[in-house]
Order: sequence, then structure tokens, then C-alpha cells
Amino acid sequence: MKFTNIGGATALLEHKGVRILFDPWMDDGIFHGSWYHYPPVAMPIEQLGHIDYIYISHIHEDHCSAGTLAHINRDAEILLMDREPNLVARFLQANKLHFRKIHLIKPRNPEEIVPGLIVDMVEPDPSDEMARLIDSSLLIAWDGFIIYNANDCQPYAEGMRYIRERYGKVDLALLPYSGGSGYPSCYINLSDEEKLAEKNRIMNMRFASFIDSVRNLQPLFVVPFADQYAIAGSRADLNRFISHPPCPGAVVEAFEAATLPSRLLLLNSAQSFDFSTECKSPDAAYVTHSDEDREAYIATKRTDAIYDHERLEFGPSVPVLRLLESARARLWQMQERKNYYPDFHWYFDTPDSGERFHLALSSPTVTALPPGTEYQQPFLRISMPRTLFILMLMGHVSWNIADAALFLDYERVPNRYDPMIYAFLNYLRI
Repeated sequence: MKFTNIGGATALLEHKGVRILFDPWMDDGIFHGSWYHYPPVAMPIEQLGHIDYIYISHIHEDHCSAGTLAHINRDAEILLMDREPNLVARFLQANKLHFRKIHLIKPRNPEEIVPGLIVDMVEPDPSDEMARLIDSSLLIAWDGFIIYNANDCQPYAEGMRYIRERYGKVDLALLPYSGGSGYPSCYINLSDEEKLAEKNRIMNMRFASFIDSVRNLQPLFVVPFADQYAIAGSRADLNRFISHPPCPGAVVEAFEAATLPSRLLLLNSAQSFDFSTECKSPDAAYVTHSDEDREAYIATKRTDAIYDHERLEFGPSVPVLRLLESARARLWQMQERKNYYPDFHWYFDTPDSGERFHLALSSPTVTALPPGTEYQQPFLRISMPRTLFILMLMGHVSWNIADAALFLDYERVPNRYDPMIYAFLNYLRI
């Protein structure tokens, strides 16, 4: 059994000549021009070779890149969690990415796809409004060797209990240690000092969650996995506040302090680990990257990265208020379906056009506001270029991805996170 790290959540698992690719993302400039690999990927797509199976955990481009999938042999077979709607299956169809077969695996219903290779899925935490809609995690039992790939799907108590009871042991666990978000980088209600403090608080919280998952599962080997990137382009200055360490090696101190029986496996990009010999190839020490290293690297990409919304401009005849009213009507239908009417206010600013709009989540209407209008609390004010706002209302750019790309500036009063507020924001599109 051999595991090769490529970067982020992209990796190869090989056994007896069969090769499984996890979450294909090997091209830079995803998320509308914003995300670049960091640490940089050392394996070009052309060197990937023939793939037998591709596991795609969810629809986000750092796990499901059309630019990478286009280079993969079409006789590969796709492994997806069975769900409705199946956004990944729709994505493959819409992009004419037709592979030999799609295996739809129901959660907690293992399927032997070839002799000796059993594939299982574990659902995301049902209490997490965002995760439950899109995420999945993978279990592979391959000739008695157990691999758990959690990618971005945060392990939760019931899911881990299922893994322990069903499989008894885990030989290799690929576990999340970080995440991507516009908080605190894009929140103008925070000073630089407060952003740095929040950055460290969130990173330590995620490290603690990683340690808790390792302690719960007690895998033989554990890899801190997924979310390895930096923001390029005109918003690159915000990297210093991002609550995301520059490399997986950031977990070492917390891991060693926890004195766990599991072995921490850190691999450079394009480096492999053979579990039969317990040897790395190439035989090189792990390279730890610092915030300064990341800043220096992304500075070389600053002028290369131009965001989609920076490449065009909509004329003044495009009716932003009418688009917003149509999007509001769609969102209101979803609120009625979910019986969700919180006392909360959204404000949308487009400084380049001088427009401001107000949307109360307890009312189906939208209002255009004059400058200087007092905000009603609690509120979330979102500021963005007019073109980007139009693209989001049209559904070309999702609110969730615009957040991860650091495209949006926020003001949140009080500064308290409510995941439902952000989950419902994604329904604001025509």
C-alpha cells in the first residue's frame, strides 16, 4: 500500500497496481482566479499517470477542479456519496466530464467494487447546516488495510463511533486540521490586532479538533489533510490574517504535546510513503513553511492573478435592485420551506457605484437606502464591487466561494457567528 501526497486534499492511494485519486485539484487560479496551492504542488498534471478510481468528496473546486479532471483518462471510475441533489454528479454532466462509471455509495453501506476493495462513506455532521448539504468522507477497506479520508468533512461523534464499531481499527487517517473562510481576514469591524488574535484562536481551536479526532479514532498513521492554499491577486494582502497555517506541519507542536500513540505522517508534495516498508520516496525531510515563506511566494503571483469579476464590467443599465428583488423572492421561498424568520438584517454595499441595499430576514422586501442610513442591529453588512454583486445574484459566483476567495468585506454587529445566517445567504440568487 502506497500513499502519495500531491497537495491540499489531492493524493494518490496505490495497491497491487490499482490507483485511486482523491479530490482532484492540481491547477492554480481556482475560485474565480483567487486560490493558488501553498505549499506549491511539485507534481505536474502530466505526470499523474493512469487513474483507476477518482473519489470526489464534494463540489468545491479545491476538491473537484474541472481543469484537473479534464486531464484524467476517461476510463477511470468515479466514487461519490449517494445523495440528493448530487451536486458533483450534476457538475460532471454539465462540464461533459464523462467517465466510465459513477459508483454512488450510500453512507454506512459498504460496497465491494472489485474483489478485496470495499468502499464506504460517512455522512457529514447533520447538525452542521453547511456541511450536511455538500460534504462526505470516505472509508476504504483494501485487503484488510483501513483508510479514512475525512478531507474537509469534520469528523463527529456518531460518525467516528460507526468507524470504530464497523472496522475496529484505522491504519491511515487523513484528517482536517484547518479550513477556509473570510473570517477574520475580511471583517472590517476588527482591528489588525484583533484579526491576528482571532486567527490564532481559530487555528488553535482547529488543531484541538484534529487532536480530538486522532484520540477518538487512534489510527496507526495520521496525515493532517486538505486546505493548503494562499490567496493571490488584489486581495493577497489579507493572507496574513487568514486563519489557515502555511503548511500541515503547523500541527506538530500540538500533536507532540498530546502524546498520542498514533504516528504523524508529514509528506512534501509528490512524496510517497510505502506502508509495507515504512519508507518515504524520495527520502527527503519534511519542509516546514512559515507565514513569511507563503507571503514571499504569493507575491510572485500577485500580478498573474486577475479575478473573474475584474475582467468585465456591467453597464449602469443592469438593474441591480430588480435582480436583488428576484433573488430575495427565491430566498423567501426557502425561508418559508424551513420556517426561518430571524430578527436579523443584511446590508449590501457596492462602493464603486455608491449603492446600498437592506434586506431584513423577517420580511420579504428589499429596500434601496440613501447614504448615511443608520443600521438596524443585529446586522451583517457586505461590501463588494458592483460587478461581483451582479455575478453572485446571477449565480455565477456563489456566496460561499466568494467568502473563501476573500472577495467580500464584512461588518458584523454584534461580532457573533451564526452558521444559519451564512447558510441562507447562499440562497440569495435568481
